[in-house]
Amino acid sequence: MCGRYRRESDKQKIADAFAVKVSLDDLDFAPEDDIAPGSVQPVVCLNEDGARDIAMMYWGFNFPQRFTFNTRSDSVLKSGLWKSSFEERRCIVPADSFFEWHKIHKKNNPKYEVTIPGREPFALAGIWSRWKNKAGQTLPTFSILTSEPNDVMAGIHDRQPLILEPRDYAEWFTPSDRPPVHLLRILPAEEMKTKLVDDHNMQLPLNSQ
Repeated sequence: MCGRYRRESDKQKIADAFAVKVSLDDLDFAPEDDIAPGSVQPVVCLNEDGARDIAMMYWGFNFPQRFTFNTRSDSVLKSGLWKSSFEERRCIVPADSFFEWHKIHKKNNPKYEVTIPGREPFALAGIWSRWKNKAGQTLPTFSILTSEPNDVMAGIHDRQPLILEPRDYAEWFTPSDRPPVHLLRILPAEEMKTKLVDDHNMQLPLNSQ
């Protein structure tokens, strides 16, 4: 899954990394070290003119009796909750790292930070939609796609965020009658680097059970 991530990159670095050409003069946001669901974050998506843009969106889809901030990539076309968003509203969530806990106890589990050296920011694959809150406001919201873990992540968690390769950005955004399911690939383990950032006084190997 992906329940926390970090973003150090500013708007210009994000625009450069994801080929955003529109004016960013009215957009402002600060780096964040511990981004949580329910917050408002910058997301790269297509605007009404079909150009790549950076929009501020609320992290998490709100359904009746349900709030969810991750979407399983293996079922994204099988559920009506996600299908139209994946077909019509794909996005990229810029991140410089993400965090995962190795859950071996009910609490105080070791926490790992995962980076992709040389790709800051990298692209978390996302989908977005619109949600009407109790005040009647319509807000854009996003969810991060997850996949099966690679060999590195399998020792920490049974899911990982789906990370797009730079060569796939253009196809990810391009409207198509056939959604790009083939881009929902597991990032190779050798591209990732993990670091223990909080062990709660526990020294544990990654493969501890």
